[in-house]
Amino acid sequence: MAKKIQAIATYGPRIDLIEAADIARFMELITQRTTLSSGVVKNVQESEVETLIGLLREGRPVHTGVAIFTPSINLDGSFDVNVRVDKRILSAINSIDGFAGKITNNENIGKTSAELEEMWNEAHLEDPIV
Repeated sequence: MAKKIQAIATYGPRIDLIEAADIARFMELITQRTTLSSGVVKNVQESEVETLIGLLREGRPVHTGVAIFTPSINLDGSFDVNVRVDKRILSAINSIDGFAGKITNNENIGKTSAELEEMWNEAHLEDPIV
C-alpha cells in the first residue's frame, strides 16, 4: 500500500535545480553591479557573518535586508538558526516571469494532494493509496 507522500513526490511540481552559484561567482556578480572591488565585497561579507554570529549569540533575531535570522534551541540543547527570506526576494521570484528555471510536473501546479493521489492510483493499480 502506497502512501500519499509518494504521490506528491512523484507528481507534484518541483524545481530542477542546476549547479549552485559558488562564492566566486556571487562576488563577481556583485562587483559587476557596484563600484566595489572583490576584496571590499569579501571583507564586507566576512564582517557581516561575524556580526551576525555575535548578534545571534546574544539571542537576537537579525534583520539583514536579505533575510531574518532567528536563533533557536533544540530539545538536546543544540542551537539552530531559522532563516526567513526577505519578502522582496519572494515577491521577485513569484512575479510573472520571475522564475526562469525549469519546473518538472509544472502541469500539476495548483492540483490538490487528493488529485495527485488519484493520478497515482490510476498509474499504480497494484499499489494504490487507500
